Amino acid sequence: MPSASDESFVITEEPDLAIAHYIGHVTADDVRRLTDIRLRFCEGRPYVFLLIDLKRMVHITPEARRVAAETSGTPEDTVLIHGVAIVGASFQFRVLGSMLFRGIRLLRRTVAFPVHFVDTHAEARAWFDERRRELGLER
Repeated sequence: MPSASDESFVITEEPDLAIAHYIGHVTADDVRRLTDIRLRFCEGRPYVFLLIDLKRMVHITPEARRVAAETSGTPEDTVLIHGVAIVGASFQFRVLGSMLFRGIRLLRRTVAFPVHFVDTHAEARAWFDERRRELGLER
């Protein structure tokens, strides 16, 4: 895992959580790399939760947004996503993120998964725990 560098990275936590940290100026290559890590983590799992940390993201390129839309909800995404928490998004990124996820659902005709914007990781984890209780899942 990178330290306080300017490289985006993913941390995974058993049994069901992937945490993507997008840092600095996010490029299409960053999105592809983090997507590959997420897909490997998802292999063989019935479901996952995703935490997307945008607190240190400065900018996401149009190509990176396109790649994010193209690599989400594809046939490679065989695992059920029970929730996506987005941490630290500015108002601009909340609007952009909402449009991106809405577009993914419409274009890919994927099962709708809830997206929740929060300010902290603690709030995201509390929401994931609430979702697990709602769905009858054990951690």
